[in-house]
Amino acid sequence: MPVPSYAKINLYLKIGKKLSSGYHNIQSVMQMIELSDSISIEPINEDKIIVDSTNMELSGEENLAYQAALLLKKKFKVKHGVKIFVEKNVPLEAGLGGGSSNAATTLLNLNKLWGLKLKEKQLVELASQIGSDVPFFIGENAALVEGIGDKIKRIKKSFSINIVLINSGFRVSTKWAYAAFDRQKPKIKTKADINALVKAIEKKDIKEIANNLHNDFEPIVTKKYKMINDIKNNLLRNDALNALVSGSGPTVFGVFNSIYEAREAFFKIQYDYPFVFLTKTI
Repeated sequence: MPVPSYAKINLYLKIGKKLSSGYHNIQSVMQMIELSDSISIEPINEDKIIVDSTNMELSGEENLAYQAALLLKKKFKVKHGVKIFVEKNVPLEAGLGGGSSNAATTLLNLNKLWGLKLKEKQLVELASQIGSDVPFFIGENAALVEGIGDKIKRIKKSFSINIVLINSGFRVSTKWAYAAFDRQKPKIKTKADINALVKAIEKKDIKEIANNLHNDFEPIVTKKYKMINDIKNNLLRNDALNALVSGSGPTVFGVFNSIYEAREAFFKIQYDYPFVFLTKTI
């Protein structure tokens, strides 16, 4: 039975110093959205891991779902084989955490299939060995994420925010974005406040959420890809309360006051870019 593997957006992302491990300390508010891949996991007789996907690039050992399965298999000396099939809907290298979500979904479902009975805390620890966004996807909805992505405080009262996502069709490597950030060391001034954002989510105050959107990567990616600013302006022209690059980009999301405004904007700009998606937060 296929299970959804949800994408995410970053409503807030502040990048701290680079650690000796190569990771950066971050402070972020991440929120799952309804856009998702679909993952099927089934046992096989052979003692090996097979990963297939609708996207041929993702079939094989580089896939984070494969790495998640291999990590569990080695650590807990699992002698069973498994076949994982990823139906890909989330664009690659888009700042939406598609691969990280696939890895977390694989961990969660193999935990059940193989009867490992791992608690959330143990799964988060394993997830952090795969990538900094993976631990967030072990839980659900929205969270304040700190450290190297491994300190996760769930925001319990999250609610549906109407979103239009636009991906311009090119990819941005997270590794490149962090390297560019370290090299350029941009001086970033913002009035956005992460604590005000968390309170606004809990109070379901959409205007205050929109006022506190922030992403340290945004000046880096907009400097290289001028089209991103055009996309932001297009969303704002079409009644978005605010618009922001998600993660390391290049996907931009617009936050709307209601489904009506979001739908209207979607219909006006759906053919302007390779990937335009009307969705909402979970």
